[in-house]
Amino acid sequence: MEFGEVTEHESYGMVGIVRTAQSGPGTSLFGSSIKHSNTIHLRIKKAKVNRHLNQDRYHGKEQLIDIELSPTQFAEMITSLNIGDGVPCTLRYIKDHKLLEDPPEMKQREIFEQEFQTEVDAVKNLYQKEYVEVKNLLSLKGPMKVSDKKKITSFLFELTRIIDDHLPFLQKSFNESIDKTVLDAKGEVEAFVMNKVTSLGLKGLQKQLISLPEVSTEEEP
Repeated sequence: MEFGEVTEHESYGMVGIVRTAQSGPGTSLFGSSIKHSNTIHLRIKKAKVNRHLNQDRYHGKEQLIDIELSPTQFAEMITSLNIGDGVPCTLRYIKDHKLLEDPPEMKQREIFEQEFQTEVDAVKNLYQKEYVEVKNLLSLKGPMKVSDKKKITSFLFELTRIIDDHLPFLQKSFNESIDKTVLDAKGEVEAFVMNKVTSLGLKGLQKQLISLPEVSTEEEP
């Protein structure tokens, strides 16, 4: 039963942040290349105001959305304002929809290996005909014609140019992927340690409070 005056409006909402921890292999998150056991949920609900005893009390109603982030994603979100479209997050619940499925696991190493092989195949297919022609020219006996030398030189030049353009970019992309994976793992470890420190600290404080001697409130005669 509610006392006082209750006010509702379509614009009233409540937003909350919840830290969660779970055992096991963890959960996959969109935009992260590792599984996470420590995550942060941001939940938004519709709200109402209860005016009672000269105070406003805010209460949440039905939930509208629930999103989940890794500790690194959460830190990046609140420290990277006005940059692009924001940071990746994992949608867990949207009103009037069923619970959403886990995102597919992102295995950065496998993804990079596939992309690298694709780049190699593209270069190979592009110059397969020229490669066969150059190979045949080099297998000929006798002195090589000037025109044939130019063909070979042109082929090697173009091949070198593509390698010089692609390999540094692939290396840069690989390094960025590895750095991001390491950052995700570091954030997961830091979140685990902080949860443990907080948990042990609270337990230690509870033990200290229990062990404190009782203080008598009776006045001495």
